[in-house]
Amino acid sequence: MNRSYVNLKSENKINDFMLVLQNNIRKFEALEGVIGITLNGGMSRGYADHLSEIDIVIYLDEQNYKLWQNGESPIPIGITMIEKYLYDIKILNLEEEKQQSWDSVALWDLSYAKVLYDPDGEIKKLIDDKLMNKPEPLQAGGVLFSCWWYFRLAGDIWIHRGDALQGHYMLNGAVTKLVEALFIANGEYIPHEKWIIHFSRTLPWTPIQWDTRLLEVMNTGDLSLESLIKRQSAIEKLWKEVDLYIAKKECPGFKLRVMKKYFYDLLKLLFQSDVVTVEEWNKKASLSLLSEEPFFNFARVIDGKIVIDKEKAFSIKPEDLYYWHYEILEKTLSEI
Repeated sequence: MNRSYVNLKSENKINDFMLVLQNNIRKFEALEGVIGITLNGGMSRGYADHLSEIDIVIYLDEQNYKLWQNGESPIPIGITMIEKYLYDIKILNLEEEKQQSWDSVALWDLSYAKVLYDPDGEIKKLIDDKLMNKPEPLQAGGVLFSCWWYFRLAGDIWIHRGDALQGHYMLNGAVTKLVEALFIANGEYIPHEKWIIHFSRTLPWTPIQWDTRLLEVMNTGDLSLESLIKRQSAIEKLWKEVDLYIAKKECPGFKLRVMKKYFYDLLKLLFQSDVVTVEEWNKKASLSLLSEEPFFNFARVIDGKIVIDKEKAFSIKPEDLYYWHYEILEKTLSEI
């Protein structure tokens, strides 16, 4: 798969930095308890300049990890200068990390990591295991909802209330979520905020004129209400394009927004199944969701099963629910 990459005009000194690292790596390898070492950060993605640091992760056995964590480390941890070069040294307990769930940013960094030392192949196995499940485009639904909340719900509120500065602050959140959704749409992990805009420009798919339109959605203009409305519109257009791209690719024919598909699928499961057990439901969602709209009106847990009242569901009117919930319920019921 084509991946986004560093695309800068400033001088790339990666070769110089790699030479420095190669001259020092044996010192790290020789430390007691070291199981493996990886290169992370910007250098692992092929770029370094005078503002860069050499990011390395040292994987330790449990005993030495505890020693290093308790002030008995043989080398400085974190940000440190070594022979006039800035390092950022992180330590991990390999056995603990095998059991940990890593967030998207950590997985994004890991996906570019270069293995420097791995005598028993344990670091490669860890990386392969952690990166086994790639992001699926439909997983962007929740992020697209967050984007919508920022630009539409919160945006409309502050346009109505006349506070453009607060409104622009909300739209900043919308832009972040929009770009995050774009990465998921491409089957990519969400990058660290330090790189997210830069790397978005070289994704395999972006909305047309992405670079130009990024300027539009970041532009606060003169901080007037007019500038807020204009910016909100620019964000919404891109939001719709990302949504449409995912829908066409993953669920052609689906007539609602992608952010509604999770709830739609759960409602469909309830209405099209004779019986849905709690065990089956828990594989897809938390039981606490049944206490929220639109499920609260017609779904109950009885003897380990989720029982629905179809008559109640069909009697619900638009004014009975928040419009967002009603649209999903109406669509599901129309297909029964």
